[in-house]
Amino acid sequence: MSPLSNNSLFLNYQRNPLPDFLARGMVVSLSTDDPLMFHFTKEPLMEEYSIAAQVWKLSPCDMSELARNSVLMSGFEDKVKRHWIGDNYMKEGAAGNDVHRTNVPDIRMAFRHETLMEELSTICTAARV
Repeated sequence: MSPLSNNSLFLNYQRNPLPDFLARGMVVSLSTDDPLMFHFTKEPLMEEYSIAAQVWKLSPCDMSELARNSVLMSGFEDKVKRHWIGDNYMKEGAAGNDVHRTNVPDIRMAFRHETLMEELSTICTAARV
């Protein structure tokens, strides 16, 4: 999501779903969109992170999770992803988290995984009915 661009074009900050999506555990990240039109610094992605942190009062843990998600969703080669977020990044839950690289607590990763598994179980159970 690119909050600066969205805010300028069609979706003000108060209506942007990013903080709700993040709170629910959806895998979201920040990006830039038309940096020459919507950004005022030489570092448009840093600008997006700064604005998001201020507007939505995101915690350092939230910001770290956004950054980790960004690497996961990126087109970087496996070795680059391993460098930035740890060798086990493909594993689920806390087992796939290197807190020293991501700064995302294992407890948060475990919670995200457990919640996802419960949601999937609910969907599968409902689909069988």
